[in-house]
Amino acid sequence: MSSLTEERLAPWQKEPFEQISRQYEQGQLPHSILLLGEEGVGREDFSVSVAQWMLCGAETKHAGACGQCKSCQLFEAGSHPDYHCLAVEEGKTQIAVAQVRELIEHMQESSHQAGWKIANITDVHALNASSFNALLKTLEEPQPNTLLLLQAEQLQGVPATIKSRAQLRKVGVADVAVTRQWLEQRHDFISGEMEAAIQLFPTAPYKVESFVEDGQAFKSGEFIYDYSDIVQGKQSPMDVAERWQSELENCVFWCQFLFHDVLYVQQGAGEDVVQLKGQFGATRPIAETISPKGVMLLLSKIIEMQRLIKLKSPANLMASWQSFLIYSSQIAIKYKNIAS
Repeated sequence: MSSLTEERLAPWQKEPFEQISRQYEQGQLPHSILLLGEEGVGREDFSVSVAQWMLCGAETKHAGACGQCKSCQLFEAGSHPDYHCLAVEEGKTQIAVAQVRELIEHMQESSHQAGWKIANITDVHALNASSFNALLKTLEEPQPNTLLLLQAEQLQGVPATIKSRAQLRKVGVADVAVTRQWLEQRHDFISGEMEAAIQLFPTAPYKVESFVEDGQAFKSGEFIYDYSDIVQGKQSPMDVAERWQSELENCVFWCQFLFHDVLYVQQGAGEDVVQLKGQFGATRPIAETISPKGVMLLLSKIIEMQRLIKLKSPANLMASWQSFLIYSSQIAIKYKNIAS
């Protein structure tokens, strides 16, 4: 494998890359590939590596992009005329039909580098009905020497017409041991914070890394103790809502793990079993204060807020966030844990 591709592909990405490479060598490469992988496995980086390799102008490229030819240089500069990435525009929630139509026009043109033309759609689920219908003809009647890379976190919700016309390639980590080994190679050791993050994201190595490096490990602990204070009536919900407004999306994410841990504790689990081990001192009082039914209600509200986050509804989200914290301060009265 060339040094450029070898450096950029993570260990779990090499097998799906080699599968695609073999298909190319055998003349059996499909026109559309659905790349399936959860957040944190580098699915986006993998798709870019495949695109650069396909566009590489080297005479032999079975092992990966050469990194030296004109095509690779254009790609590295972000100005390759035969590569088009389609993503949700800033401030929008979906890929617009106008974006798709522009992409189709580019794909129907002759290759500028006398080679392949690649389209990379970063999230299939962001296609609305109109934009998908516009793309459908390209899927059904692809131009010669064109490759459409379609990305999705999960297969559920991917239109049946894509499933039937695109070849599925999974990019993921099957074993937590792979995550641990990769992190050890990059950092020489596994810190306590990293160990906690591995418990949260066992098959999402990049997510583990960013959780620690972005300071989320420390922040999550601070927030969960603040939240525990709300439940126990020690802090004002509105004060906590304002303090954590800039981290709102992360707080919603942390709450999901928190409530699962609370349910574990209510079933008799100790600190060694819960996912947020460092926050056990905040988790236990919540478990002792609110009944399991109350915890399930809180969890359902968090799931609804996650839906709002995906819809990118900031106004509705902030109002829901404040309401959720106020509700959390009241729920211990209505759903008191009489078992404690």
